[in-house]
Amino acid sequence: MSKFPSALPSTGGIRYTDYLARTTLRAWVGMSFVGASLLILGGLALSWLIVYTAGGADSIVPHFYYVPILFAAARFGAGAALVVALVAGVLAGPMTPVDVTAGIAQETERWLTRTGFFVGIGQLMAWLVIPALHPVTEELRRMRQEFDIRRGLRHNEFFLRYQPIYSLAQERHVGVEALIRWRHPIRGELSPAEFLDVAEDSTLIHGICDLALDEGCRQAGAWKALAAEHGRPAWYVAINLSAHDIVRPEMAAHVAAALDRHRLPPELLHIELTETVLAMDAATDALKQLKSLGIQLAIDDFGTGYSSLAYLNRFPIDILKIDRQLISGLGIDPSAHDLSRGMVLLAESLGLRTIAEGVETKEQLAIGRELKFDCIQGYYFARPLRAEEIPSLLLSDTPHTGHLHAVRY
Repeated sequence: MSKFPSALPSTGGIRYTDYLARTTLRAWVGMSFVGASLLILGGLALSWLIVYTAGGADSIVPHFYYVPILFAAARFGAGAALVVALVAGVLAGPMTPVDVTAGIAQETERWLTRTGFFVGIGQLMAWLVIPALHPVTEELRRMRQEFDIRRGLRHNEFFLRYQPIYSLAQERHVGVEALIRWRHPIRGELSPAEFLDVAEDSTLIHGICDLALDEGCRQAGAWKALAAEHGRPAWYVAINLSAHDIVRPEMAAHVAAALDRHRLPPELLHIELTETVLAMDAATDALKQLKSLGIQLAIDDFGTGYSSLAYLNRFPIDILKIDRQLISGLGIDPSAHDLSRGMVLLAESLGLRTIAEGVETKEQLAIGRELKFDCIQGYYFARPLRAEEIPSLLLSDTPHTGHLHAVRY
């Protein structure tokens, strides 16, 4: 469930008042620029009209102007509050006679004093709401993005790109990692960093992971048939699943159904999980169920967490993916070289394979060969590709010896 509940909390003094104030502020801040501007202008015009039709400044105190001023302070900040307060001062002063019928103007000192109150109250309101604006704005951003993600799932805006994985031992590509992307109708193609945090705070992450699993297996099944037709080795597909999805009781059944639906052998499916999954109570049974299907399990971004070494021997892990931050230090930072060597030795002692992520230079590739990574992945070979770009690479990729030939796109 989303962590932003919409239900009204139980009434009870301060808690209810806080909720009401927060809801009001959220509604104000969430209003569009044009809508908020029109509301302020309308409020100013209505305030002037009420006083004028009532007979003038002596007939009714022009306190209605405080509403658009306070709204401007909450929605746009101190600068807008100052402008609106000055406009209100002019409307409530020179443009509002003391007596409309007699046409008697207000005294300058009187309306200047009122304008001073308008400005002071507006600035005070802006100063008070500034600390609350950031969390409210962030909350609204997340709520809007939840709505956008839900709409995007309905309209098939999410899709996969595939980054090839190269085997140093076999001197050829052996698989791809499926990477989720969002083709947003306004903002263009978005990476996971721009929406996954919001999705993981709600049940929307399940829809995204289910889509990635089904589409990844479908494509891998199609590529397997293509490879068999041309006498090429089949490639596996690696799919990232969130911690919330790994421990779903029905996850193993979902994976089994996807494999069966797309006639994909289980060894051609790799599930990548983060180190945080290993510390979850339900992880043991969940990973054992997945492993029983015959798929491969990989720890993604290995080396960035704190729990890996304590849990490596406890779970049925097959592959360690060395984090790109560590790989980027190869050839620059001696400690990155030593840590990478230690991880390779650790993996060998546990019977695990290693994949170096984020290889971008020829020097990193040479060091990777020296350290004896099993596979490498990164921009040195290929950026994440569209599904239609994979077949040409699959059919042209043949084992060879000597120097590696980078695939550029």
